[in-house]
Amino acid sequence: MDKEELIPGLQVKVYKRRWYILFLFSFLALFNCTVWNTFGPIVSTVKELYPQWPEYTIPLLTNWGPIAFLVFLVPILYISEKSLRLSVVLSSGLVFLGAGIRCIFVAFPQMNDTAFLALCHVGAILNGIPGIIVTSIPAAVSSAWFPVNERVTATSISQMLNNLGTAVSFLMAELIVPETIGFNDTQINSSCGSQDNHGVTLTQHEKSELRADFHYYLLALTAPAAVLFSMSIVYFPSAPLHPPSRSSTQTRLNFWAGIKNLIGSGAAWSIAIVWSIPQAIWNNWCALMVVSLTQVGESGVCLTEKWVNMLGIIAVLVGTAVAILVGMATDRIKGYMKVTIMALLILGGITFTFLTLITIQVIQLPSIISLKVCIYVLLLLGNSMVVSTSPLCMEFAVEKLYPVPEGIVGGWLNIWYNIISVMFLLIFNIPHVGTYWLNFVLPLSCFIVLPLLFFMKEEYKRRNIDETVNNNDEQGFDNPLAKEEVY
Repeated sequence: MDKEELIPGLQVKVYKRRWYILFLFSFLALFNCTVWNTFGPIVSTVKELYPQWPEYTIPLLTNWGPIAFLVFLVPILYISEKSLRLSVVLSSGLVFLGAGIRCIFVAFPQMNDTAFLALCHVGAILNGIPGIIVTSIPAAVSSAWFPVNERVTATSISQMLNNLGTAVSFLMAELIVPETIGFNDTQINSSCGSQDNHGVTLTQHEKSELRADFHYYLLALTAPAAVLFSMSIVYFPSAPLHPPSRSSTQTRLNFWAGIKNLIGSGAAWSIAIVWSIPQAIWNNWCALMVVSLTQVGESGVCLTEKWVNMLGIIAVLVGTAVAILVGMATDRIKGYMKVTIMALLILGGITFTFLTLITIQVIQLPSIISLKVCIYVLLLLGNSMVVSTSPLCMEFAVEKLYPVPEGIVGGWLNIWYNIISVMFLLIFNIPHVGTYWLNFVLPLSCFIVLPLLFFMKEEYKRRNIDETVNNNDEQGFDNPLAKEEVY
């Protein structure tokens, strides 16, 4: 283990520009997720415009994200440890390139569909690589720029805005390609889940208009990516001139020593499981929400794709807001991170249990309106509880596994997130497995990790370094690090 050394006589400063840094990084995280989910909201449009594409095309375009994460993880994390600026500039450039390469039709309008599909795959891979940075180093950004009492809040904001990218993609599709969400609000059907477009065939003129909408959608995804790339080039330093806290000056383990420390630590494995199972199961279930909830109905009236999609958007928005508020509260309540995480998982599990009982009709409701209200409330509550544990668990892991660098800890957690996501999605390849099992995975994902968390010792190794300064200052010691200035 590397020796921890404090830079002598260093003055602690908190810069106002930290909020610009957080804004830029958070919106990079948001838009990386938005570009990743390009095709999810417009499945019906893509099938109409490109009927020759194989059935697995859109799932594969989505899966390039976790695949690229696992393939490029080590070199990209290594770059982030050497230079936070380089990793962010590289990431924003790849998001721009990944989104922009699909817009070559502007220069080559006669490009054939096969070439366009190839560019879509290349773009998905390029955009998948920055996912390593935006999901792994939020705690590193907050540690480099924010004081102790703002670190959880900063991590919460950047992590949750990444989740918000899914909602943004659905909203953009709703506004630019409205045909993709054109179902009636409710539908009478003797067999829920069998909704379709009723065999409607578009005319050539309608197809041309739909293709134009689709192209505008791709261009709209590219423009903000170009702005973020330009902003990161202009100004995104790796760290401020003076650190925001004493622990920011401490020497972390080097890259390979940090990885070795994680692999040999039982706590690292436990935290990875506690964080990744609820988050991976919820996010993947949310992506398949239409598959699960359109099977639910009352008296022959079923929940529709449009209603479920809008529920998903609202769930992401509400979950993001609640998670940031929980992070802000945790910054002000020291030493209760573990009990907060446990309470949120228990409440989330209970909420999802009631949702399960309704979807499998153990609890029956008198009308479609009451069904919608109950699903709406339960899903928003459960989502808010589970999503709120994400930044808390990441900060909990960083504190407990210190002095392993924050970026490496984030990468370690996200390795298992992606592995569990792949395992979850592979279940669909089991013959005749169906989708009924989706009704039970949400409460199970919350409750199954509680024993591991319960027996885990709560430690604040990084925070203790900063609090030592405050204690010395209160006792009258002259410590230059105790002085904090805001710029």
